[in-house]
Amino acid sequence: MWDTAFVRLLELRRSTSFRFALALTLAFVVAYLLAGLIAFRAISTDLDNRVMQAVELAAERYEDIFEAGGRAALIAAVEERTRVADAEDEIVSLGNREGAHLAGHTVAAVNSLAAGDVAGARLGTEADERFRIAVRSFGDLRLVTGQSYEESDAIGRAVLGAFGSATILMLLLACIGAAVLAWRSQQRLDRISATLAKVAAGNMGSRVPRSGSGDDLDNLSRQINGALDQLETTVEGIRQVSTDIAHDLRTPISRLGIRLEQLLADYTDQPAISDHLEFASAEVKKITSTFDALLRIAQIEAGARRSRFRPLALPEIGIALHDAYLPVAEENNQTLEFKIASPATALVLGDRDLLTQLIANLLENAIRYCPAGARIRIEVGSGRQGVWMSVIDNGPGIPADEMGNVTRRFYRLDKSRHTLGSGLGLALVKAIAELHDARLMFEDSHPGLTVRLLFRPSTQAVES
Repeated sequence: MWDTAFVRLLELRRSTSFRFALALTLAFVVAYLLAGLIAFRAISTDLDNRVMQAVELAAERYEDIFEAGGRAALIAAVEERTRVADAEDEIVSLGNREGAHLAGHTVAAVNSLAAGDVAGARLGTEADERFRIAVRSFGDLRLVTGQSYEESDAIGRAVLGAFGSATILMLLLACIGAAVLAWRSQQRLDRISATLAKVAAGNMGSRVPRSGSGDDLDNLSRQINGALDQLETTVEGIRQVSTDIAHDLRTPISRLGIRLEQLLADYTDQPAISDHLEFASAEVKKITSTFDALLRIAQIEAGARRSRFRPLALPEIGIALHDAYLPVAEENNQTLEFKIASPATALVLGDRDLLTQLIANLLENAIRYCPAGARIRIEVGSGRQGVWMSVIDNGPGIPADEMGNVTRRFYRLDKSRHTLGSGLGLALVKAIAELHDARLMFEDSHPGLTVRLLFRPSTQAVES
């Protein structure tokens, strides 16, 4: 289950909708970070300005006290403030020009300090602290007031932490939203792909389910369904025409064949005429066989034989065909074998006669086109993908670029055009496979050809 989920996640990562949603999310995150950076810089600058203003206001207040009460009042005010002020947050120091300390916090070299930002070590506090100081001179007196940036830095760190947490949460929610959006879009695209795959496999009645939302994918589904309706009508029309022609011509051609047989019986004593009549009779039989094959394919494609589906054991069909075609193969100096590739072979639901005809057609092709000394094998097995039955030979095989064409009606390889046949054998095989919802695969055996009929688990019968 986890492997399937991981594979699905990798597929989702490659989807266009996921990439678009992710790109939109990243663009939003970048814009959010830029806006947050600008806001943080503005807040940090405002906090620093507030510290500077507080220091300047304190210095001006002491300046007013000196102007109103003189030296004694200033010293008293500094001492009073020092008793309540924490040196780690606020500094007030009064000295003279010679550097002697008069009141307030003790600050080394107070006469060398200048207004601005200084480290806490120069003020006798913690070294990693920053202070903003203001300096005032009153005659020979020198006043230093300062305030720590600790509170503003703490506020800045709190804002930055909150912004970082919000960014992570927003990014997480955006990624989840992008994944959900991509997953829903990909599901709808998968349904479209599955429908088109069914149509390509011959199920012309398949249609794309619509959500009714009216969005672009829903409109695309509507247009695809319209195109499939038109395609089904066209294909059905072509199929019906070929079926009607075969049905309407079969009767007069059968009558013609009977008439030729009668004439052949009447002119047996005239070789010149009987030879022509035999040739014409053979051609009529070939045409009748072609029409019979067309009608049989049409009947199978219409699903008329599904009512005859029963649980079947493929090994039984394989053994029966092996016994029936073994003399034919030996007459052609070929070897015909039967093999069960896996001991546990499940049952399948199907029509015994049609499946027998399918494998028989494949065997006849192998016997016909393989040279003397060739080895032909009927093989039955089962695995994780389902139950399968194969016809394998080491003959000339089929070119790789022709494997997709050989099941078309009347299609024949150039090298087989001079042999008997109508080009409908593999078309009939394909129709029977599709009727049983089985997959027909052509594979190169190096040398030779493997034709495998794979019954998916959904077509398997439960053994009782």
